[in-house]
Amino acid sequence: MLTILFTKRIISPNPLNLNYLTTKFLILQNKSPINPFSCSQSSYSSQSESDFTSLDKNFKKIETVVTFLKTHGFNETQISRLVRVRPKILLCNPKKTLIPKLEFFRSIGLSETDLPRIVSSNPVLLARSLENQLIPCHNFLKNLLVLDENVVKMLKRNSRILLYDFEKDIGPNISSLSGVGVPKSLISFMLFRFPSVAHQKHEKFKRAVEEVIGMGFNPSRSMFVQAVQVVCEMTKMTLDRKWAAYRRWGLSDDEIRMAFRSHPLCMNLSEEKITRGMDFLVNKMGWEAVKVARCPAVLFFNLENRIIPRCRVIKILILEGILKKDLGLTTFLMPSEDQFLEKFVRNYEDNVPELLNVYRGWPVLLKKKT
Repeated sequence: MLTILFTKRIISPNPLNLNYLTTKFLILQNKSPINPFSCSQSSYSSQSESDFTSLDKNFKKIETVVTFLKTHGFNETQISRLVRVRPKILLCNPKKTLIPKLEFFRSIGLSETDLPRIVSSNPVLLARSLENQLIPCHNFLKNLLVLDENVVKMLKRNSRILLYDFEKDIGPNISSLSGVGVPKSLISFMLFRFPSVAHQKHEKFKRAVEEVIGMGFNPSRSMFVQAVQVVCEMTKMTLDRKWAAYRRWGLSDDEIRMAFRSHPLCMNLSEEKITRGMDFLVNKMGWEAVKVARCPAVLFFNLENRIIPRCRVIKILILEGILKKDLGLTTFLMPSEDQFLEKFVRNYEDNVPELLNVYRGWPVLLKKKT
């Protein structure tokens, strides 16, 4: 039995109002006098005979659309969402409106399960022109991504990309990237990973590309498009605050630029996460701030679950003279847990038997080195 919830609002008794027709249809389906999520009992009891006559005329059309969607793999939840977002779909002609678009989506490789999920998550797709919007967008994407399967992967991540204006925004933005030497493979990478960036207003996008070039990024490297993403999606005020968060630790602008070039997404970290990570590594562990700036990726790790336990082990091994103090941060923070335990715990258990307990944070009594 089909059940669709509506927001709490009064629905016009006008039988031509699609929300009203939809609600009436659901009431008849559920054989209930009212829909408690729509309006009051009185709003229905006051309906004239002509209202219900009009409803009867459209009832079969509504029922036909719902049945059509069910036979094409849409479950009741997905149909509910379609109706909430695009109520006009209930009065459409499936042969003219729905079949061509669903067949198109199947032709590019959407599976029987993916198609209803993607369409119901973005019902506006069914309202856009097949010839003027959906097909041109698909062709544009396929030209960049080469294979339909890559296009399908992108649609699973962000189906809204089929609604973008490629000629007005995305096309000129991609031309800007090509113009500074960004290879097609990286443009595809950006479009796949950061589709909203490619949809930025062209003037803003162009300024971001110029700014990133000015910072010394190499257009042939993936870090370039990541930097463009950060600059495009972050306001100047926010970027200045992140810059200041690093500067508080004595880093020069050149050293912060070095960190940004090494890992552009380090500017996406919150000021709190930057501060907590730097405070532990610099103040508690004694590493120089510039050492962290050379590998800012370490700041992305969880402080309590990864950084602190591993640093406890490394600090003991340095104090025992087993490791040198100039050990690179990435050497012990980047490996997986199993790799770290094998290389830095099990490998030295004969020298420091309590090392595993140190890693776990259990209280231990270490013998002083004589």
